Amino acid sequence: MPRSLRVLPAGCLAHALNRGNDRRTLFEVFEDFEDFLELMRWAKARCTIRIIAYCLMPNHWHFVLWPRTDDDVMIFLGDLTSAHAKRRRWQTDTLGEGHIYQDRYKAFVINHEAYYFTALSYVEGNARRANLVRRARDWRWSSLYERTEYPRGLLDEGPLRLPYDWADQVDQTLPIKIVEDFRTLIQKR
Repeated sequence: MPRSLRVLPAGCLAHALNRGNDRRTLFEVFEDFEDFLELMRWAKARCTIRIIAYCLMPNHWHFVLWPRTDDDVMIFLGDLTSAHAKRRRWQTDTLGEGHIYQDRYKAFVINHEAYYFTALSYVEGNARRANLVRRARDWRWSSLYERTEYPRGLLDEGPLRLPYDWADQVDQTLPIKIVEDFRTLIQKR
C-alpha cells in the first residue's frame, strides 16, 4: 500500500526534520556541512519554498519552511534528500549499501504564533542544547549564524518579525516541558 502524502499546503508554516538511518552521522567534516548548504541552494531554486530557519546537526537536520505552493515542501525536501543521499553514498564509497535517512522526512504544521517562535527557537538553538557551541549563533550550519554572522542568501523573511534580541532569546534555555513536547511529537511520526 502506498504511503500517504504529506499535506503541507501553500501558505502554511512547517517544521520539518530528518535524521540519519540508525542515527548514523550525516555530516562528519566541515565540507559535508558546506556541501549540504549548496544542495539546499540548488533544491530551493527548483521550487518556490521559503526557508525561515534551519539547523544542520551531525546526524540530523531541521527546517522551518513556508511553501508558496502545495508541492513546495515535497519538491524541496524530496530533491534535497535524494541528492544528498546519492552524494553521501558516492563520497563514502558505499553505493548500494542501504538508506542514508531513517525514513522520509517528518513535518508538522505550525498553527499559531507562539508555536512559530518556539519552533524557530528550538531549531536555531539545537546545537547549543547539544553542547556543540556556547552560543547558538556560533554554530556555522544554522540559520541563526546566517542571520547574525554570515549571510548566505538561503533565508527568507518569515511571516512574523523576530524580536531585536532574537539571538539572545534563542540562547535562553527552553523550558524542559517544551523540549519534551517537541521530542514526543517527533517520536510519534
